[in-house]
Amino acid sequence: MEIDIKTAARMLGTSEATLRRWARQGKIPTAEKFETYVFRKEDLCKWARERNIPLIDDSVIKSPAIETKEIPLSECMRRGKVFSGISGETPEDVIAVASRLIPLPDTVNRKLLLDRLLQREALASTGIGNGIAVPHPRYPIEDIPAGGMITTCFLEKGIDFHAIDNQPVFVLFIILSPDTKTHLRILSRLSFCLKDNGFIQFLRQQPSSEALFEKVHNIEQKINRSDDRNKRNIILP
Repeated sequence: MEIDIKTAARMLGTSEATLRRWARQGKIPTAEKFETYVFRKEDLCKWARERNIPLIDDSVIKSPAIETKEIPLSECMRRGKVFSGISGETPEDVIAVASRLIPLPDTVNRKLLLDRLLQREALASTGIGNGIAVPHPRYPIEDIPAGGMITTCFLEKGIDFHAIDNQPVFVLFIILSPDTKTHLRILSRLSFCLKDNGFIQFLRQQPSSEALFEKVHNIEQKINRSDDRNKRNIILP
């Protein structure tokens, strides 16, 4: 049985962008059809079992989405705070240091969080190019505040994350979400920001927290205006 990339991403609890990257890198069994990736469900299940990767079953995928509290991306960043001078020699080093700085409720198990961040990194690099990495657990962490959070960490020096463009990573955006819907929303909005080369150059200057929040707020206003225009242009039957 063939499934499309959207269904495969939901089964694996990851984003379509990540799945495309795995497919390009040959990390996952796939085939190209009509200039897109398709997957055999049986092969995908076998691949996941061999790597001890739990799958999200069809009943969960098809169930109505749980209503979540949506907050601006800049507020997600404000919650997670901004840190600089994160030191280390490897991706694992800097993720471990950064994980200790994340402002979390006392009820969150930090050891479990670090384990899940490192497990995700071991599966495939979270280095997405242009010196950016977006570490995140594959599955939601219990007691993360509704709406999610992003902890921004500027590194002391560039670290090789084995990114697809081989550029050393200079900044981490650690995404923590209470549910998959929130994670995908945050990732989508952050990805929009990171498509802007001007924003990448802005990040390389290691701006202050408030300057970063203001910049992201301004970019997100553009997203909201675009969304509003698209809604007005919908022709109802």
